[in-house]
This record gives sequence, C-alpha cells and structure tokens, in this order.
Amino acid sequence: MNVTSTLDMEEAVLRDFFEGKWDTFVDKESLHACGYLVDYQGQYQAFFALAPVVDGGYWLKSLYIKEGVPTTFPLTIIESSITLAKEKRASSLYVYSHQSALDRLLSILQFMPQEQPSFSKEIEAIGGNWWVMDIDNDLPTKDSTTI
Repeated sequence: MNVTSTLDMEEAVLRDFFEGKWDTFVDKESLHACGYLVDYQGQYQAFFALAPVVDGGYWLKSLYIKEGVPTTFPLTIIESSITLAKEKRASSLYVYSHQSALDRLLSILQFMPQEQPSFSKEIEAIGGNWWVMDIDNDLPTKDSTTI
C-alpha cells in the first residue's frame, strides 16, 4: 500500500478517481493541494486530505474509500495521517466523524472528543463529532510512502 500526495498530480487523476464527482466539490483546489491517494494492489482505492488549520494543526478530511478493500483500510489511513502529520511537524490532528464506528476507532486510537474548533465555524455540523489528537513530534516516524 502506497500513499501519494496529489499536489503534483494532474487534476485528471483525481477526476478519474472520483468518477465524475470531482466537479461537484466546492474546495477542489484545497483537496488537490492537500490530498493523498492510497494505492492498493496497483489501483487508487482511497483518498484523504490533510488540510492545515490553526496553530500548526491539520484536519484529516474528505476521507473516501472505495469498495472491495480490506476492513483495516480506515485504520491504516488514520495511522498514515498521523505519520504524515508528524512529518509536517503538526501540533494536532483533527477529525470530524459522522459514523459511530469511526468514533469508536478514533477513541481507541486515543483521539479526544473536541468541541467544534474555531476554524470550522463556517461548516455546518450535521450530526457529527469532532475529535483531536495532540501530536508528539519527539517520537520517530515510520516511512509514510510505503505502508
């Protein structure tokens, strides 16, 4: 499994991955600049973005996983995002969850429940929960390009 930044990719790669939905996204420029595609068995099977927010924090957003991947994929992507956040010297990593299964996973990974952060005030909260993890940048990171 390889995680690749979309920053230097042609937009056509993202358009193909999202199968026609790319043009409906409001923040395409941000997703392109901050996004990552996950290659599994020679095909891109997942996308996520790590967007910079306030005070050195990053927001793991726009997590999209195609069908037919191992059930461990969400865990692997969250662990990859933690590693990437460490490499970016992030102070914290935020996640907005709409699913109880993801809430449980974030809790197990030691994310803490968070009131709606100030950077997200323009985002309408629709039945979800904010989570945050403080990033310890003193810990060694593993190679994030091959997971």
